Amino acid sequence: MTQTPAGAPPRSIPLREALREFSATLKPSTNDYANYVEKFCNDVGPERLTSDLTPAIVEQYGERNLRATDPNGQRRLEALKAWFKFLKTRSYTEKNLGTGLRLPKSNGRTAGAATRVVEAPIEMTAEGIEALKRELADLERRIPELVRAVETARSDGDLRENAPYHAAREALAFAENRRRQLEESLKRAVVADRSDLDDDVAAIGSGVTVTFLERNIQVTYQLVGPREANPAEKKISVESPVGRVLLGRRVGEEVEVEAPQGIMRYRIDAIIHDL
Repeated sequence: MTQTPAGAPPRSIPLREALREFSATLKPSTNDYANYVEKFCNDVGPERLTSDLTPAIVEQYGERNLRATDPNGQRRLEALKAWFKFLKTRSYTEKNLGTGLRLPKSNGRTAGAATRVVEAPIEMTAEGIEALKRELADLERRIPELVRAVETARSDGDLRENAPYHAAREALAFAENRRRQLEESLKRAVVADRSDLDDDVAAIGSGVTVTFLERNIQVTYQLVGPREANPAEKKISVESPVGRVLLGRRVGEEVEVEAPQGIMRYRIDAIIHDL
């Protein structure tokens, strides 16, 4: 096998081709490794070039897919480590990207007692969910353009001193990471249900008009989920200090918020549900 000269950029082929080569090296006792590696390739994109893999991409994949409660977790980890060692050995990556992969520590349960972890729903306004969907659709339109930008910049010569190439790779990695975040949020997103609440109770989606008593300043906030907060638009998260104390309150109540500059007192003047 020809070794890549020291300091030279890595050779680069699509992941699907690298997977085909990797599968051909497997013994009967490790044939199942190909299934686990195929899942990785499909997740990050089978047409992605091996040289475009980064530690951040591998780390994020491990965080999403390596679970102590997975009965096949150790086998999955072994397959991934063998895959990344293969990529380094073939000089498809500059280094072994799998050295940092680990199974999370279990909480003491035995494998037989492992239970599926169900993540809690994310309460949001209907408008907030639609905004995430629009952002995701926009990213899905842009990512192919970013992939082409990487390919164009790669063709310009020495990758070690190719600033446009590295900038394009970073932009692509950022966009793909954001896409995964949006997809995960939308899987769990639900419209906040206020059917069991009285009309005069502040809830997610409510507009709440308050007076800052120390300065007699009146302002209207909209209470929203953490993923749709926007201070410039007076949309505050129900997990923020102010949002937390306003949630569930009624008109006429006075609340206190602990802030670095001291205690801030607000009076709730109005609650609006149809913003």
